[in-house]
Amino acid sequence: MPAQPTSTSQPSSLLHKHLKLLREADRRHKWLLAGLYLLLCALLGLLLVHEAMQRQQQALDSLTSQLQADINAHMQLALASLDHASTLQPQQAADPTPELRDFAGLATARQPFIDYLGWQPRIRAEQRARFEQQQSQQRGQVFAIRDYWLTRNTAGQDSGNYVPAPPRHDYLPLLMQEPSPPAALRAMQGLDLLHDPAVGPTLQQAVSQGSVQFSPPFRIGQHWHLLLLQARYSTRPPSPNPLVRSEQLQGVLLISLQLDGLLAASTAKYDGLQLSLLSPDGNASPLLASGPAADDNHLLPLQSARLPAALPVDGYRLQLAQPLAWQQLSLPLLAVGLTANTLLCYLLWLLAAQQQRQRNIRRRAMDHLHREREHASVTLQAIADAVVTFDTAFRIQYLNPSASMLLGPGHHSVIGKNVRQLLRLGQEFARPGSSDPFTQAMQIRDSVYLPDSSYLTRSSGEKLLVEGSVSPVFDQQARLLGAVLTLRDTAPRRQHMLAALEASERRLRQHEQELARVARINTMGEMASGIAHEINQPLSAIVSYCQASLSLLQEEDPDLPLVCRAMQNAAHQAQRAGQVIQRLREFVSKRNQHQSLLDPNQTVSNALALLEYELQSHDIHLEQYFSDKLSAVYADNIQLEQVILNILRNAIDAMESVHPWGRLIISTEQDATRVRIMIADNGPGIAAAVQDQIFDPFFSTKPNGMGLGLAICQTAIDNMGGQILASNRPSGGAQFVIDLPALTTLTAQPVAGEQVS
Repeated sequence: MPAQPTSTSQPSSLLHKHLKLLREADRRHKWLLAGLYLLLCALLGLLLVHEAMQRQQQALDSLTSQLQADINAHMQLALASLDHASTLQPQQAADPTPELRDFAGLATARQPFIDYLGWQPRIRAEQRARFEQQQSQQRGQVFAIRDYWLTRNTAGQDSGNYVPAPPRHDYLPLLMQEPSPPAALRAMQGLDLLHDPAVGPTLQQAVSQGSVQFSPPFRIGQHWHLLLLQARYSTRPPSPNPLVRSEQLQGVLLISLQLDGLLAASTAKYDGLQLSLLSPDGNASPLLASGPAADDNHLLPLQSARLPAALPVDGYRLQLAQPLAWQQLSLPLLAVGLTANTLLCYLLWLLAAQQQRQRNIRRRAMDHLHREREHASVTLQAIADAVVTFDTAFRIQYLNPSASMLLGPGHHSVIGKNVRQLLRLGQEFARPGSSDPFTQAMQIRDSVYLPDSSYLTRSSGEKLLVEGSVSPVFDQQARLLGAVLTLRDTAPRRQHMLAALEASERRLRQHEQELARVARINTMGEMASGIAHEINQPLSAIVSYCQASLSLLQEEDPDLPLVCRAMQNAAHQAQRAGQVIQRLREFVSKRNQHQSLLDPNQTVSNALALLEYELQSHDIHLEQYFSDKLSAVYADNIQLEQVILNILRNAIDAMESVHPWGRLIISTEQDATRVRIMIADNGPGIAAAVQDQIFDPFFSTKPNGMGLGLAICQTAIDNMGGQILASNRPSGGAQFVIDLPALTTLTAQPVAGEQVS
C-alpha cells in the first residue's frame, strides 16, 4: 500500500510548480526583468556603501583612541616588568640570577608581546679573550663579540653580515635572551649593543642619563621590535658626572618588545585592518602581524587614520588603514532591499510566464527503487562477512559468497534447507539447556550476539572460531518475517594480534638490553680516570724495565740473566695492561645475554679492580670477607659486574661527606640453596621516606641522576632468578644484598646453544 502524502510535501510541490513556471517564461521577458533587477541592486549598493563609510570612519576614530590607550598600558606593563627585573638582579652580580631567569619566563607568558628579557654584562678590552673562550666552551661552538654591517647587494636590496668587533675600550655583547626566542633573534647573540648603529646611541644615552630609554624600532625578518634599556652601575647612586658614570657601568637590563604582538590584541577583531609604521623621514613599513589579512578589493574605498604619538620614540608614528568590506554593509538594509527587489521581479516574472504541470513521478520512483536494490545486492556480494537470511521456519532464503566460502565446498545449493542443521554452531563451556541463537532471536524479537567462545563446525569436522549476531526482520506491520545471520572468522585477526604481541615483546627485550649497555657506557665514562691510572702503572713499569735492559746491554760485560728477568717483567706488565683493556671491552660490549657458571668471588674481584683508583682517590677503606666455600652461580657475567659496579659507585658517592674516611664492607656467604653478595658502607644510609622508591624507574636522590641505575640492576638480577634487597645497617650506613640461586643439579642444566664454563 503506497504511503500517503504528508502535509510537508505541499509547500515543496507548490515551490516546484513555481520554479517550472519561471523556467517556461519568454526569453525576452527574462532579459528585461534581469536588467531591472540589476539596476535596482546597483542603486541599493550605492546606498549601502555610503552608509557603511560613515560607520567605518567613526569606528576608525574610536580605534585610534583605544589603540593609543592600549599601547600606553602595554608600555607601562613593560616598564613595570623591567623595574621588577632590576630588583631581582643584585648590584654586584655579574651573571643573571635564577630568579631573573624565572621571572623572564613568567613575564613572557603573561605578556605575549615581550620577546625576551636579559641581563647583558659589560666586558672590558682586557677581558674579551677570556670571555669569548668561556662562552665558546659553554656553548660548544665558537663565540665572538660581533658587529652588524648593513650592505647593499647587486639587486639594490639591503642585507646584513656579522663580523668580529674591532678592539675597543669596552663592549656590551648580547648574551641573555630568556626565554629562548626564535632563531632570527637568537642569531643576534654576541652583537656589541654599545657600538651598534641602531641601538648604540640609545644605549649610550641610557648610560649617561641613568634612566630607561626606548630604542628606535628595528626590523628582524618580518617583524618589528623595540628595546627597553636600563643601565646598572657598580655603585648606587652612580656619579653625577657622565664620564665617571660610564666607567661605573656594570651592565644593562633590556626587554625586547614585538610591535606586532603589542598591537595584535587590540586589532585582532578588526578584519582587514592594515597597520603601517611611519619613520621620521615619512617612509611607511607594514606591520604584517597587526591584523587578519584581507583580499584586495578595488571596488570599495580605503579609509585611514593616524596616531599622533603612539610610540615612545620621537619621530615614529602608526597609521591605520582599512578597506571597506562587504561584511560591513548594513545587513538589515540589504535584506530589506533585496527582498523588495526580488519580490517585485518575481511577481512580474510570474505574470508573464506559462508552466507545464505534469511530471512522471512514478518513473523516478521506480528508478530510485531499482538503484537501491542494485546497491544492496552489490554490497552483500562484496563484503567479507558471511550473511545468511532465513524465514520463520528456519529455511535459508539467501547467502552471499563469503558465507559459501565459510561453510566450505559442497554448499552452493542450500536455498530452502534448515539453517540450524546446515550451520552447526557451538560454544565452549556452554550451559546445558541453552537455546540456539536462531530460536532465541525469534523468541525475544531482538538481536542476539554469539558468545565469545562460539565456533562453527564444517562438514569436514574442522572447527572455526567465529563471531557475529542474529537479527530479526519485520514488515511494516511489525510482523516477523525471518532473521539475518552475520558471521566472521576471527582466526586471522587473532593470529595477527599474537604476532604483534610477540614482536612487541622482542622489541621490549631489545630496548632493555640496549638500556643496560648505555648504563655500562656511562659507568665506563665515569671510571675513565681510574682506567687511565690502571694502564699508566704497567706502561711506566715497561718503560723502566726496557731502559734498565738497554743500560745493562751497553755495559762491557752485560748481565744477561738480569736482562732476561727485566724483559720478562716488562712482558708481564704488558699482559697486565692488555687484561685491563680486555676487561673494559667486555664490560661495554654490545651482545646478547649469555649466562654461564660464574664464581661470585671472582666477579666481585673484577668489579673492584675497575674501581681501584676511585677507591684510593676517595680515601675509602675496603674490607673484604669472601667465603672460601662458595658455590658457583648461573648468571650473565657482564650484567652481574654491572650491578655490583653500580652499587659500589652509589656507595662511593654516599660516603663523600664521611670523615675521616669511608668504610666499604664487601662479603659473600651461602646457605643451602642461595648465594649472597653483601655490600655495605658507613654513609648516611637510605632515607625512610624514599626506601620503597629507590628501585622505581626515573627516581633518584642525586641532583643530576637519571634514576635508571637501580631499576636496571633489579631487572638484571630478576632475569638471573635472584633478587636485590636494600636496607639500613643498625650501626649506620646502607646495605645492599644480591641474592642468587646456588648451583644445584637442577640449575646446572645449560640452555641449548650455550656453553657452560
